[in-house]
Amino acid sequence: MIDDGSDDEFGAYAHEEILQAVVRHLLTTADLDQLCDDADLPQLTHDDGTPVTIDSARVYRDAQVMTLDRGVWLELSDGSVFGLTVHIGRRPRGEVTLRRR
Repeated sequence: MIDDGSDDEFGAYAHEEILQAVVRHLLTTADLDQLCDDADLPQLTHDDGTPVTIDSARVYRDAQVMTLDRGVWLELSDGSVFGLTVHIGRRPRGEVTLRRR
């Protein structure tokens, strides 16, 4: 992932890898009910009224999802599991470089 400081790991898949990492980060740094509030959406709740939470958000590679796609594998506290796949609809027109902050 992004942690090791190497830009070589992104290669031709920089857009997918970075978007995958951003989605994973977003979904692991905020509670699902707070994300729903921020987006003005209804909250998912269990039968007892407690909010459904994100138990796990892992990139496909770390979740051992058998695909060549990039994406995030979500496991929720209600037992549901979702895969959010990042697909490229069009490559950038010009050269794109990575800049570390």
